[in-house]
Amino acid sequence: MEITADKQGRLSEEKARLFLENKGYKIAFHRYKTPYGEIDFLMIKEKTLIAVEVKYRNGPVSNAAASITLHQKRRIQNALLHFLQNQPFYAAEYPFLRFDVVLLCSSKAIVHIPNAWQIESEFL
Repeated sequence: MEITADKQGRLSEEKARLFLENKGYKIAFHRYKTPYGEIDFLMIKEKTLIAVEVKYRNGPVSNAAASITLHQKRRIQNALLHFLQNQPFYAAEYPFLRFDVVLLCSSKAIVHIPNAWQIESEFL
């Protein structure tokens, strides 16, 4: 039986969640939807609010890394800005922002890239 893309995405997110929670991250929101798109996870560690993008691809982990485009980064940044505007508590409580990526591949490797990219100046 073949796993659908949606089911594979959900399984990958669950693996990523467990992986990050084992590293001390706390989940604030899962699949947070905005008009700009969805943020896979909003997580907290110390005073940092972290938008986490989870990517699974068949083959090597580099396939998953290559699938994160500039357009997607901007979409996630805009979604995070929307979140902060609509959840002012988080903006006040967590003054530091970060974008992390969790990459998974068919070899079962999990690669976590903290601070995977910086906020672009036009975002601010």
